[in-house]
Amino acid sequence: KNEPVEETVENSEVQEEASLDVNKDGYPIVNEPITLKVAVSAPNSAIQGAWEDLEWVKELQKVSGINFEFIEYADAEAVSLMFATRDFPDVSFNIGTDKQIADAAEAGDVLALDEYMEEYAPNWNKYFEENPEARKLVTDSEGHIYSFPYVREEPQYANLRDEWFINKVWLDELGLPVPTTTEEFYNTLKAFKENAGTGSIPENVIPYYIYHVYRNVGGGLDLINSFGVRNHAVNYCVTVDDNGKVEFNYTNEAMKEPLGYINKLVNEGLISKDCFTDDWSAYVAKTQSAEAMVGSFHAYSCASEDYVAMGPLDSGNGNKPIIRSQTNAVTRNRFTVYANCEHPEAAILLANMIADPDWSMQGLYGMYGDLYQSIDDNGTRTMLAAGGGENYALYSCPHSRVATLSTYELFENFEYEEGSQNYKRGKDFAELYADYAIPQKNLYPNIILSADNADRIAELNTDIVAHLESTFDLFALNGGIEEGWEDHVSQLEALGLEEYLTLLQEELDAFNAR
Repeated sequence: KNEPVEETVENSEVQEEASLDVNKDGYPIVNEPITLKVAVSAPNSAIQGAWEDLEWVKELQKVSGINFEFIEYADAEAVSLMFATRDFPDVSFNIGTDKQIADAAEAGDVLALDEYMEEYAPNWNKYFEENPEARKLVTDSEGHIYSFPYVREEPQYANLRDEWFINKVWLDELGLPVPTTTEEFYNTLKAFKENAGTGSIPENVIPYYIYHVYRNVGGGLDLINSFGVRNHAVNYCVTVDDNGKVEFNYTNEAMKEPLGYINKLVNEGLISKDCFTDDWSAYVAKTQSAEAMVGSFHAYSCASEDYVAMGPLDSGNGNKPIIRSQTNAVTRNRFTVYANCEHPEAAILLANMIADPDWSMQGLYGMYGDLYQSIDDNGTRTMLAAGGGENYALYSCPHSRVATLSTYELFENFEYEEGSQNYKRGKDFAELYADYAIPQKNLYPNIILSADNADRIAELNTDIVAHLESTFDLFALNGGIEEGWEDHVSQLEALGLEEYLTLLQEELDAFNAR
C-alpha cells in the first residue's frame, strides 16, 4: 500500500488558502474560470469519441466556468503507474479499481466525498438518502464514499444482459417460426446449414455464433440458463439463492445437459469451432456483417432489420428457462477527487452539476436537439432514432464514463422514438424477457470488498475464471463431459473453491448487515 502522506496538514492549509468563491446554487460554479486536470480512460470503442470533442463536455465547461485539461490513460498498466507514482490529477472520471482508490484513500491521496455531500453535492446526498442500498454499494467498510458512481436505473438496462437474436429473413424464406424450445432451435439451425447458398443464406453460413461458452457478453451462458441452471459471469461467477447463500452452479451436475447440447451443436457444425478461437473484433465483424452470415447470436442490441429477438428456450426438462440480468445499475469509481486538488469544493459542485437530471440524461444519451434527444414542455425526454440508437456517444456525450445520475424516476418520463435500438430493446424486454430475467436478489451484488479479503478473492477469482473459460470451451469442442466432470470439480477444489465461496459469503453477510 502507498505510504501515508506526511504533509496532510500542509495540504489542508494549501487548499484553504487557495479556496475561491463558488456558487452553490447556480451557474457558473466559479466566478473566475479555473482549470482542473482530469484523468480519463482513452476512447476504446466505435462509440467513444475524443473527450475534448464531445458536445456535452464543451457545454459543461462553458456553463460551469471550469475548464478541463484531460490526461488520457490508454490501459490498466498506465493507470497502475499513476497510482504507484502518486502522480495524481485533480479529478478522475472512470479511472481506478476499488483497491487502487482504497489504497490511495488510506494514504491520504483521495478525498472522502461523503464529508462534502450535504453542502456541495445535494443531488448525490438526496439520492443516497432515498436509496440506502445504492449508498451501500459505494461505501467502504469504514463508512466513506471515495468516488461517485455512474447510475443508470433504466429497467431494460439493469434487468437484462444480452438479447438473443435470430435471422427472421431466413426463417421466412424457409417457412419456419421463431423457435421456442431447444429442440426447435436445433432443427432451425440444421435448416440454416442445410440450405447454405439458398436464397439469402450464404454458403459460409454460421448457424449459431457464441463468443466462447463462459463470457459475459455474447457467450453461451443464456443457452445454459435455458435449461434452468442459474449462471452468471460477473461478480465472481456466483449467484445467490433465495436464502442469501452464495451458490456456484458451475459444479452443479445439472450443467452437464446444456454443455452436452452445446457439444452436439458443435459436432454437427451448427456452432463453428472458430467461435472458440475468434477474438471480440471477429465476433463483432461476423454478427454485424453487412450481408448476414450468422443465423443466431447474443448481444445487447442489434441494428439490423434482418433479426428479431427470441425468448429463452424451453429445454423440456421441467425447469423454467432463465435469462441473465445485470448488476451494474450503480457502477463505482466514475468521479474521484484527489487531495492535491486546489479547489475541491468547485470539483464536487461539478459532480453535483453532472448529477442534475438534464446534465445526466444528456450525458447518457446525447444532447437535446435534432439528432440525439429531445425534451418537451412537460419535461418528457425522447431518445431519437436518427442518432440516439446508434453512434450517440461518438460526437455528443461520455455515456457510461462519468458519474451521471439517471434514476428510475427520470425513466418514468422518458421515451424511445420508434425505430431506435433502445425502443426495440425495451419492447423485447417487456414482451419476451421480463418474466424470465434473474431477479436482482439472486445476483451477487457489486460490493466493495474488505481490505482483508479483496486480494485473496481476486487471486482465487483469476484462477477459477481461467479454468471455467478453458474447460467449458473444451467440453463444447471435444465432449467427454461425463468422463471429465469429476476432474473438472477436483481442479476447482484444488484452486481453492471452498475458500473462495466462504470469503464471498462472509463479504455478502457483512454487506447485508450494514
